[in-house]
Amino acid sequence: MENGDLSLTAGTKLGPYEILAPLGAGGMGEVYRARDAKLNRDVAIKVLPELFAADAERLARFQREAQVLASLNHPQIAAIYGLVESSGVEALVLELVEGETLAERIAQGPLPVDEALEVARQIADALEAAHERGIVHRDLKPANVKLTPAGKVKVLDFGLAKAMAGDVSSPDATQSPTITAAATQAGVVIGTAAYMSPEQARGRAVDKRSDIWSFGVVVYEMLTGRTAFEGETISDTLAAVLRADVDWSALPPETPASVRRVLKRCLDRDLKTRFHDVADAWIAMDEAPDAAGAGTSPAASMPRRLFAVWPALAAALVVLAAAGWFRALSRSPVPATATHLSVVLPMGDQLPYEDNPLLALSRDGRQLVYVSERAGSTSLVLRPFGASEGRVIEGTADATDPFFSPDGRWIGFFADGKLKKVAVGGGLPMVLADAPNPRGGAWLSDDRIVFSPEYTSGLYAVPARGGKEEVLTKPDAGRGERTHRWPAALPGEKGLLFTVGSVKSPSNYDQAEIHVLDLATGKTRKVLEGGSMARYVPEGRLAFLRNNTLLVAPFDPKRVALTGDAAPVLEKLGGDTSGGSAYAAFAADGTLAFVLGAWAPAGRTLVLVDRSGKSTDVPLSPRLFEAARFSPDGKRIAFSVGSGGGQDDDVFVYDIAPNVLTRLTFSNTGLSPVWSPDGKSIAYGALVGGREGIWVHAANGSGREEALDHLPGGIEIPNAWSDDGHTIVVSRVSPKVGVWLLPVDRPAEGGAREVQPGASGAALSPDGRWLAYATGQFALGDVYVEATDGSPGKWQITTERGGWPIWRGKEIFFLRDGGDIWSVEVETSPTFRAGTPRSVYRGEGRYSIRTAPIYPWDVSYDGQRFALLRSGQMTAANRIDVVLGWASELPSAVRP
Repeated sequence: MENGDLSLTAGTKLGPYEILAPLGAGGMGEVYRARDAKLNRDVAIKVLPELFAADAERLARFQREAQVLASLNHPQIAAIYGLVESSGVEALVLELVEGETLAERIAQGPLPVDEALEVARQIADALEAAHERGIVHRDLKPANVKLTPAGKVKVLDFGLAKAMAGDVSSPDATQSPTITAAATQAGVVIGTAAYMSPEQARGRAVDKRSDIWSFGVVVYEMLTGRTAFEGETISDTLAAVLRADVDWSALPPETPASVRRVLKRCLDRDLKTRFHDVADAWIAMDEAPDAAGAGTSPAASMPRRLFAVWPALAAALVVLAAAGWFRALSRSPVPATATHLSVVLPMGDQLPYEDNPLLALSRDGRQLVYVSERAGSTSLVLRPFGASEGRVIEGTADATDPFFSPDGRWIGFFADGKLKKVAVGGGLPMVLADAPNPRGGAWLSDDRIVFSPEYTSGLYAVPARGGKEEVLTKPDAGRGERTHRWPAALPGEKGLLFTVGSVKSPSNYDQAEIHVLDLATGKTRKVLEGGSMARYVPEGRLAFLRNNTLLVAPFDPKRVALTGDAAPVLEKLGGDTSGGSAYAAFAADGTLAFVLGAWAPAGRTLVLVDRSGKSTDVPLSPRLFEAARFSPDGKRIAFSVGSGGGQDDDVFVYDIAPNVLTRLTFSNTGLSPVWSPDGKSIAYGALVGGREGIWVHAANGSGREEALDHLPGGIEIPNAWSDDGHTIVVSRVSPKVGVWLLPVDRPAEGGAREVQPGASGAALSPDGRWLAYATGQFALGDVYVEATDGSPGKWQITTERGGWPIWRGKEIFFLRDGGDIWSVEVETSPTFRAGTPRSVYRGEGRYSIRTAPIYPWDVSYDGQRFALLRSGQMTAANRIDVVLGWASELPSAVRP
């Protein structure tokens, strides 16, 4: 392809992208649909104009701008994936957004008021997210807004007008960018004439208020079907922008008065009185209509799907508009009496089963973030008090335990074995520290984050901008301390609350202690016995969990001591505490958000499935099964079962034919059993006599359990026993994540060795030469195969997410989201070769898959049957309760 010819034909290759078809062309380049061969998805390729690409200085400036624009990460903003250069062609790789443009929709006629306002809301959300990152669109117009078939809005080409300054213009005044000088010079005009602000038209510097003008023009055009400023030429159009009055009579009669007022302030030529923030404009649009105008307010017309309000002492249910209560909070003080609200998660989403907190409030009480699960995968969802619905924060897959920065601009969280932070406005998360098995974090006002990185670690601190970690506390083994976790700051942040778990009760935090760390001296002392997850609540109270109940006690932060007895909170506030844990978040303005009854121990059902898809429930009552593994002859199944009372599991063996259940361990400490190849022994993870490790017991229950004492400390989960009987594959989750090979015979084989750091869940080939393993802390990343002897070579088995590999004969089986079973045929001699993965059974979300690195399933040794765990009520919560002014209804005994 010649450099002078930028018209691409189908089949042309640009790096990993194959051109499929043209999508359009304009002043900022030609756009094509293309196929990304690496990620197996369609993208949009915007080829830069020839003169632009040939200018090294402009191209370098564009590349710098594109890097900034690529940081935008928002559901209403079309993403920039990167840049590609091939055979002299420079191109931008963009998210391919299906659907018609808003310009095409308006060409069919004006939009109904409620539809126009919903589109406007989503555009405003996109602008707000970009403006928070200092990015101005500069060319907002209907042609740069896509309406997807799902009814979502995507704003295109954010900031590209500035990045590509220097393009030639088109005679079409309503569609073409008009650029008269280089972007670094004074007098630049960047944008599209009919939609640019007066300051843009004059070539002056612009800020986000310019986008607010364009936003007003776009909303006006949606409602009227015509542009606000028209002219036969670009010059005539610019003159209209600078001087002409807007024809307000063209707005439909049903336009609410509040919308008319907002449009007039958006299209105010005086920058001082024009709206300064798009969020303010949208809030003003949401005001109730007055006598000056007709119609229904935008809030009243929006879908009523997420918020319901119960006045504190009334029996009647009052349903508010989707965002009404959030916006009301931004204008009104928190009420003196308690007011109850509910955040109902979208259909199909739920709150997951987690040891860590699931939600957080910003200190000012204006933002809520929570962990939401769909089909086994979690993400963070942000609910600002000015948005009509929550939005998933991109880049937070498998996130746990979110917490806000003191200024509410950042969210800290844990995922992929790391402590991370992400901007509230969107962007790529930043990794701050390793945290393989985190147990809580807190963001201090000195811009440090305190966190617990491990099941059995103390507390660490790391600068929020990234840097060297500092050890703050270490568990005192002499006092029987096992873990320090769930930090929370005290007023003034001179002290830090945290939970101390003991060796004697490793999973029962009703017996834990609350300690406080003096950040100045490094000294710690106990303030409470029998509780966990303590947080200081404003006006002198300490909140903590005990027996799945949220308690509050009067507390003197200066003396760092309780001053009275604790009382339950949520029962008084009308919460149902009949089952499950209670997780709560508090804000300084008197807002409380909590989750109740999410994980009542209703248990799971053990299900056997054959390759034809026929399933049979094992005739055992539902219980908290954590793993299920076939014996080599397929006649028995070993599994671990939890008590649901905060204790560890025990191992059971089930004889399928006679329907007999036998308990193998009685110490509340047997987890994730695996069979020896002769079926005579079972290995499992256990804590016995204060020592954690792998233990072996005869499968018939005779004799005593014996320790395989090869790994120095930490928590180990057995995944598989080799066919030759000599090796157990172990996933280690503390002090760091990784897969180890553990020799069963004590002797001379060199001891245990780590073969895959960072992996979680693994299986050996029948000949023992190859290891299939899954990446990711939760064993649902991707599945790979490598040689066990360290020989070079690595093969990726999955083309999408997968985990918990099981090797049977010449097949590797693995799970995907929702319990879908896949397999791939493999050859191991003379070298490794893998075929194409194929679906074996569709779980369709019915099965539990979030117990990694414990295997939640198994494949019989002949590869014909599967053991799965069908979810019961373990993750049934789909509602977050919010109480405004919650402290007003506390018993007088716990009031300061």
